[in-house]
Amino acid sequence: MLHGPFLTAIDPQAAVPGSRDPLGIQTIWSRLGRRVVGNLTTVSASVRDFTTLLLGYYFVERVADEGGTNQDLAVFLMWEQLAAHVRYRINQDEKIRGIERVKRAASESPAIGLGTDPACQILGNQRTYGLWGLYTGPARDSGLISKGVPARLTPAGRDLVERVYLPIIAANVDQLVDWLIKPRIKLETTGRNRSILESIALIWPRRMGGPEREMYKRHLLCGIEPDLTNGRQATLATAIQKTLEIPGFEWKTPAGVGHWAKICQSLGSVGEETAYWLDRIRIAEGLLVPAAALFDFAMSHEGQTLQAIARAAKDNWGAGLNSISCGSLGEMEPDLRDATGDQDTGQRWLQIANALARGSHADAIRLLIDQNASVMKTRAGAGAWIELSKDRLMVRYLDAGVADLPPKTTIPGLWWNSYFLDAMWNVASELSR
Repeated sequence: MLHGPFLTAIDPQAAVPGSRDPLGIQTIWSRLGRRVVGNLTTVSASVRDFTTLLLGYYFVERVADEGGTNQDLAVFLMWEQLAAHVRYRINQDEKIRGIERVKRAASESPAIGLGTDPACQILGNQRTYGLWGLYTGPARDSGLISKGVPARLTPAGRDLVERVYLPIIAANVDQLVDWLIKPRIKLETTGRNRSILESIALIWPRRMGGPEREMYKRHLLCGIEPDLTNGRQATLATAIQKTLEIPGFEWKTPAGVGHWAKICQSLGSVGEETAYWLDRIRIAEGLLVPAAALFDFAMSHEGQTLQAIARAAKDNWGAGLNSISCGSLGEMEPDLRDATGDQDTGQRWLQIANALARGSHADAIRLLIDQNASVMKTRAGAGAWIELSKDRLMVRYLDAGVADLPPKTTIPGLWWNSYFLDAMWNVASELSR
């Protein structure tokens, strides 16, 4: 299926959702998601990675103060490498960006190599796909890293580092700075180095302490400083925390998000606003899922006539999808526009919704082909994935796979897109342990 995140074959932790988005769906779900989640992204969903990030910025500043010649980025990358190796080799923690390379390095040598050269980097492009590239922005939006240049810890970020983490490694901070000043270093994991590495590993215990937990809850989960959602994220956080207590609760369904909305509805005026946007998210997903599924299905039918594909769709979905809320979607037209605010895109999505609801599968496919062509025009050098030639589908995207339509009965329960709710759920879950 082409609707899901594009995952590299190199490292499952390095995948960046949204790499393939032929219908411009990410613009829609990210716009709606930002109404209730102001700071997190799809890939900044690990509290412990924020811990590594903040300490990285602390050591960047310490090395600069010591007159080190390494640039900020070099220091940060070396600290990220050291943190990843320690978390894996000592804590047996595999929830790390770059885990595949870390595992391979550990199997090849007991020593840990730190540096900016490719042999030391834990990702193919550690700057872009590591914590520097993926977590700095969310940390800024969470009030933990400054927005200035050069980026530095905010007072809140510094307080967390100095009050919680530095006491753990107090005896070894100077030694760590000496390591990170060097352009490249190899650390043996035995002898004196072993005790230092074991002390560093204590930074990421399985269970967080109270002050650390409360700081992350305030800044990451609730998004209170700064408050980018006028309190809606904090209200959503309350709803999520309540459902963490429900055994087997599955949020990633329209019913699950609807349950959050019901909880928020009872939490005052801000709760009502939060519920309103959660309902809009749920309604949008009810359109985006079958639209993406039908486009994927069409991509699997190279050379077939539009009528033949429409008949096959009708065999699966019958006379239409009554799970699509056309009336509510009509009120959401501005939310369905592309990144430029193009009204034609919003109207096209409403037409797709109506076609799917009434079972006009051929019309829906034509509109989806038009939507793909519109999206591709905004991408330099990109062509449409599908074209109609004499009423036959010509698939231009070479990696198109085989995709079946999900059964009609399952569509009302499907949830494919993020809306940054997955990051909220992951952070809340991690803070609850």
